[in-house]
Amino acid sequence: MALAMVLAITGLVLTGAVAGFFLPVPGPERALPDGATVYYNAACGDCGPYMAMELKPVLDAAGIPLVAQKDYINQPQYRAELNDLSRDLGIPYSLRGHLMAFVKVGSRLLVLSGHVPATVTADALANAPTDRFPRLLLKVSDGDMTAVTFYSAWAFIGTPWTAEVQEPLRVYLDSTPASGTGERESPGYLLPLVLGAGFVDGLNPCAFAVLLFFIALLYVLRRPRLEVVGVGTVYIYAIFAVYFLIGIGLIGAFVISGDPHFMARAGSLLLFVIGGLTLANAFFPKVPLPFKMPTRVWDRVKPWMQRATIPAAGVSGLLVGLCTFPCSGGIYVAVVGLIASHTAYLEGLGYLLLYNFMFVLPLVILLVVVSNKRLAQRMATWERTNQKAVRVAAALLMLLFAGLVFLAVL
Repeated sequence: MALAMVLAITGLVLTGAVAGFFLPVPGPERALPDGATVYYNAACGDCGPYMAMELKPVLDAAGIPLVAQKDYINQPQYRAELNDLSRDLGIPYSLRGHLMAFVKVGSRLLVLSGHVPATVTADALANAPTDRFPRLLLKVSDGDMTAVTFYSAWAFIGTPWTAEVQEPLRVYLDSTPASGTGERESPGYLLPLVLGAGFVDGLNPCAFAVLLFFIALLYVLRRPRLEVVGVGTVYIYAIFAVYFLIGIGLIGAFVISGDPHFMARAGSLLLFVIGGLTLANAFFPKVPLPFKMPTRVWDRVKPWMQRATIPAAGVSGLLVGLCTFPCSGGIYVAVVGLIASHTAYLEGLGYLLLYNFMFVLPLVILLVVVSNKRLAQRMATWERTNQKAVRVAAALLMLLFAGLVFLAVL
């Protein structure tokens, strides 16, 4: 029975992972308006003439408006905006120029890096972006301001193609399968942040208390130790599955919004609030406690748990996982926002699995400890007498990770 329940839950996890793979490619360009948005260096004496005499005429001929010209020298926020956009699109540093023009037409994007000649730009607008090439980048050397002889093309996949300006872009497009999703580089802090945040998120008194109740009930009913471990394992795995599927859904929401940094910032602020309330409740019990399963939900979970069966453990875990997220999901929203903005889907899926493994690890450790009857009784007594210390420690850790996530997306 336990194996069947584990296989059923695994089916849910795999279905969610496969469904997430077919989500639209995360599109930072969704935040751009239709038309051309240009980021330029005001200290460049040739940028103004280039935009007025070469870029704008080509855009006008194609019926594309020049909607924004953003000077990132005199307006530092535009520099940060450009860096975020380039990073989230996966544009390598070698393909970024002092002038970056993002030409968006519907869901298609053409990126011009440097003073790309009008003839090359016109060729690109006539042949791409298309359904096969929704993203395309053209690059010329920043050293070539007036006499451009070579240009590079990149469809966000493979290595850039370089040719003389007389060479038609079609030569490159015919040899490239399709646009890719860019080369996102995961920052070094992402892995330790994911592991640490997942473990902190897993220090949830709600899930702990329900597991202890479940195990104590099994011992009262005089169930064998092996059955206690099996029931506890199914319960924990069900929580893992729910949280993992919620993470897939969050990635989908970030794809639609096109701004995972906003969601990461919002999640970190939410975590500040939850951590602050948890800390305040430890000293002032009248302060509302976010780490608390609603009585109405507990009344529904408890009858399932009292059945003390493998299916009941699975259902209880699913319900507890769903009810745990609203009161402790701030850190999850923040971290999944970081994952979505710094990784492609398959890599992000790996980070998501690691996060959720760390999320249930405290419960796994607890199950190992309390699977011994005497230790279970001591643990239950300790949990009741040390609730304040647990809440203070959890609150401080939440505040710490909220600050780290917020700093990571500044």
